[in-house]
Amino acid sequence: MEKIGLKYGLLTAAALIAYFLLMALLGLTHIVELRFLNGIILAVGVVLALRGYKVKEEGNVKYFKGLGTGIITSIVATVIFATFMLIYLKIAGEAFVELLTAEQYLGQRIEVTPGIVIFTVLMLEGLISGVMISFIAMQFFKRPQHQMNGSR
Repeated sequence: MEKIGLKYGLLTAAALIAYFLLMALLGLTHIVELRFLNGIILAVGVVLALRGYKVKEEGNVKYFKGLGTGIITSIVATVIFATFMLIYLKIAGEAFVELLTAEQYLGQRIEVTPGIVIFTVLMLEGLISGVMISFIAMQFFKRPQHQMNGSR
């Protein structure tokens, strides 16, 4: 379970970093709505991890172990991506920090630091999304044949 979560977490983090660097290269980092695709990348990573776990267990997915695999995948991906973003924010300077201003996310104007941006925007958003995605995906993977009840 842990090895699969770690493997797919690293792959998901690599995909998130590659997507961000592509956005930066194209000059699209100021479009906040494109961050929605981070959630899709995370969802794909979690689903692939669960599929890998199912293959390893020969189709016998235990609910909490599968849920744990998805959560480990999202934690690894989020922590690595947040670390990358912290390094990027240190290099890019205040311009990018101001783009992700705390006013948008926290509702009031506070001192914006890279640490606050990483914690509030990336860590909380990534971890909460990852847990929800894992829970939703396990509703599908807990069924032995990926079929709806009563269908063949």
